[in-house]
Amino acid sequence: MSFLVVANFKSNLTEAEVKTWLSQVKPMPGMVVAPSFPHLSMIHDLKPMISLAAQDVSSFPPGSYTGAINAVQLKELGVTYCLVGHSERRRYFHETSNDIAGKVRELVSSGITPIICLEESDVVPQFSALEAEYYDKCIYCFEPGIGLGGTVTATIADIEKVKNQIYQFVPEARFMYGGSVTLDNVESLLPLKLTGLLVATASLNPHNFISIIEKVAHVS
Repeated sequence: MSFLVVANFKSNLTEAEVKTWLSQVKPMPGMVVAPSFPHLSMIHDLKPMISLAAQDVSSFPPGSYTGAINAVQLKELGVTYCLVGHSERRRYFHETSNDIAGKVRELVSSGITPIICLEESDVVPQFSALEAEYYDKCIYCFEPGIGLGGTVTATIADIEKVKNQIYQFVPEARFMYGGSVTLDNVESLLPLKLTGLLVATASLNPHNFISIIEKVAHVS
């Protein structure tokens, strides 16, 4: 698997803006885009070589769950990865570790790789809520609270600390970092031997996002 650089658009960009964004990028190894749900099929149709991630998924299977988008539907749209447990989902939507464990089970059963986002305080509760058989089927992304929609990146020591906590449950886990990743600080993160980076605000500018991927490729 290539080093992943995931663009998390969050609840940003209109259809026209996504089309403009796509017109200014070309697929590159490790590029993953996580748009809002309505734009997943559009990106798949216009740029099928770009790997797709969803920003969330229902913890329920297909059925009578009004408003829910299930893992089977995401798989049909070409989704390869799915974020679960993002700090904003835990904080604003009050999702629990049990909710997120349910989403992981649904994703894995549909052949989609979950990217579990974790603050330090989430690590033990999240692993306690999830059966061990799923541990090595996920990618884990440390997402510090200070980086939530802000401009402060966690220290190297803090990132290493959380990585080692996750390693206690999953030795050599696939480990990403996400928290105010920018073109200016990305190079300082690469010595951590990460699986990838989750880029939010900086990914909304296609030139910045491409530059981040190019810098990763150059340094690695």
